[in-house]
Amino acid sequence: MLRILREHAQSWMLKAILILVALSFVLFFGGYAYFREKKVTYAAQVNGVTIGSREYYDALQNQIKQYREALGPSFSEKMVEQLHLNDKTLDDLIDKILILQEAKRLGLSVTDEELRDAIESTPAFQENGRFDNRKYQWILRSNHMTPEEFEQGQRENLLISKVISLVKLNEGKVSDDEVLDTYLFENERINLVFLKIAPDSLKSQVHANEVEIKDYYQKHQEEFRIPTLVQIQYLLFRPSDFEKKVQVSSDEAKRFYDSQKDTFRIPKQVRVRDILIKVEPQDASNKIEAKKKKAEEILEKAKKTKDFASLAKQYSEAENGPKGGDLGWVQKGMLGEQLESILFKMKAGDLSGVLAARDGFHIFKVEEVKEEKLKPFDAVKDQILLTLEKQKAKAEASRKADDAFYALFKNRDLEGYSKEKDIPIRTTGLFKEGDEIPEIGKTPLFYSSASSLRLGEISPVVSIPPNFYILKLVNKKDSRVPPLNEVKEEVTQRVVEIKAEERARQVADEILNQIRTGKNIREIAREKGYPLEETGFFTRASGVVPKIGPSAGWMGILASLTDKNPVPKETIHTKDGYFVVRLSGYEPADQSKFQSVKKNLEKQLSSRKQQEALQHWLDQLRSKAKIDKNKDILKG
Repeated sequence: MLRILREHAQSWMLKAILILVALSFVLFFGGYAYFREKKVTYAAQVNGVTIGSREYYDALQNQIKQYREALGPSFSEKMVEQLHLNDKTLDDLIDKILILQEAKRLGLSVTDEELRDAIESTPAFQENGRFDNRKYQWILRSNHMTPEEFEQGQRENLLISKVISLVKLNEGKVSDDEVLDTYLFENERINLVFLKIAPDSLKSQVHANEVEIKDYYQKHQEEFRIPTLVQIQYLLFRPSDFEKKVQVSSDEAKRFYDSQKDTFRIPKQVRVRDILIKVEPQDASNKIEAKKKKAEEILEKAKKTKDFASLAKQYSEAENGPKGGDLGWVQKGMLGEQLESILFKMKAGDLSGVLAARDGFHIFKVEEVKEEKLKPFDAVKDQILLTLEKQKAKAEASRKADDAFYALFKNRDLEGYSKEKDIPIRTTGLFKEGDEIPEIGKTPLFYSSASSLRLGEISPVVSIPPNFYILKLVNKKDSRVPPLNEVKEEVTQRVVEIKAEERARQVADEILNQIRTGKNIREIAREKGYPLEETGFFTRASGVVPKIGPSAGWMGILASLTDKNPVPKETIHTKDGYFVVRLSGYEPADQSKFQSVKKNLEKQLSSRKQQEALQHWLDQLRSKAKIDKNKDILKG
């Protein structure tokens, strides 16, 4: 750990900004076991630098975790493949190494002071807005990391940020014409007429013969692989089963209270009202000075009246102005150290004076003050008793699980032990990785623990909060590619789907060619028996075309449509089929609203240009680098 952090372990003088991805390097043991079994030792090599399989897998699991948390129940394991997360994760790791190598070539580095500031200002490492070394150490230990490991990762991330900022520094300039053209394009509205050719509707027109079925099966056997299936018998140790059996005395509760008093402190609070005179980033210095003078005049009025709320309603430009500028009860950590250092020294009825901040000039009035106080023991006794009961119950469940493991290590008789000790026992059906297990859910650790066992073997205690488990493997079916006769129906269906898809594409292309050579789309719809539909008016940049779907993959087609060229050169392909479209209506953008959105749009375009410049720079680094990807690991 940094010497300065060691020397100032008790310092409470630090601020909040970020937590970086170094905390995501926690090992997912089940997945890592997979790579050990496969004997995959590296994921890629970049100019002689090796990306280990463990580093790759940890990063991949972190990506999956982020998507799972963001999407919730709608996330599925299939999305990992659809989003190409395997390739994306490895590419990100490769880019990281390339950037760090370029930083070294440019002579860039991160000083100890910069690293210390980043760590000390990380919100996760703070208590009440100040760095807490004990919390810092605890979080790292909880994530199985040493301070040296975390700081190295943090240093690398800060260095990467420096390089990226340098690459973007001179990029992103946008002209007024570019901004206007983008506004006009993104806000004009178009209407399309279209025909939809769905592959499903053509399945009856195609069939799969024996040669095609056999040929497809031989070339795509891995598509039909049956994954490893396991069946588990397990003992279940629930803390909830022990909550009524454990006892917590008042003395224990009082000792806990005395040792954790900081937990029960109610921090000092002040009820504050605020008047804000806004300052915009583009304001000239004379305009800023005029606004400051206005705030000073309002302050003089506030000194002469007790009705601060009326002044706030009249003058404040903040959102809470109509409510009399009421900010409610404020405690430390809510408004920032600079303002709080002033507010928390004030008494009820005091005015702050005119204070400059990023958004403008503030005048605060403290209405009431609640001093810090400690909740009395009697007020929190029941809460403490419940907490200690749960802790004791969890410890008892863990101890019972450990006892069971040592008792069963030799005889492995889970059923006998269950009857003797009155411990719940369950038996699963056969399940594969990613399956939902009744009463447990989708838990990678449960599957990885089960699949690592030999038949009849029991596992060490497996902790899947809130419960503890001991597993016994009772059945296992290894992964295999089934013979053709076992999956013939599925193979046949796949061949038919492919042929129907190809037929739909051909039909759509034929119709498009007819329209492009002058035939009316309505006549073709009548002749072919396809319903002609309209999307209704929508903006090209909306990202979704009504009745057709997301447009990210074919934005170029929409951009090409004009009054002179109403028919595109290609069809639109989505998961639902092929669409032949024609422009049927156009509404220009409302230019009167341009000035109100110009600044934000300019920022967006600048950011987009900077990102494109960064990607181009990375592509150049890649083209010059010697990169060897391990294809086996990407299959995993």
